[in-house]
Amino acid sequence: MSFVIKQMSFFYYDQVYALWNTIEGMDLNPLDDNSEAVRHFLAVNPGLNYIALVDNKVVGVIMCGYDGRRATIYHAAVAKEHRGKGIGSALLERLENILKAKKITRGRLLAFKANEAATQFWQKAGWTLQDKYNYFSKPLA
Repeated sequence: MSFVIKQMSFFYYDQVYALWNTIEGMDLNPLDDNSEAVRHFLAVNPGLNYIALVDNKVVGVIMCGYDGRRATIYHAAVAKEHRGKGIGSALLERLENILKAKKITRGRLLAFKANEAATQFWQKAGWTLQDKYNYFSKPLA
């Protein structure tokens, strides 16, 4: 099985959204993950969002935003039947290389504590689980 990684364009939104809906524990928010919100996110974060394709079907995605100082990864996912084949690692490597080229010095992401597979993936990829911070959020809409 071979896969192709390419920059995500809005053209793939429906397939990406369908993939997200197959991922156990994926926390989709109708305000942030609808088509217009994702279109805007892609426009303000060019070159930081990637998909993996097998036979022209989206089987993996990694989305990233940059605030001028730090990069934040959102909704990284690989279809269950395609896990363990290097797709997630390849997506992450592509993104990390782009971030390094942009001189971004730190990345961050959130994963649900109950998602043990994600915790293992990120730690295996060299990301450090932080336990010294409190995470706060507030709905603004």
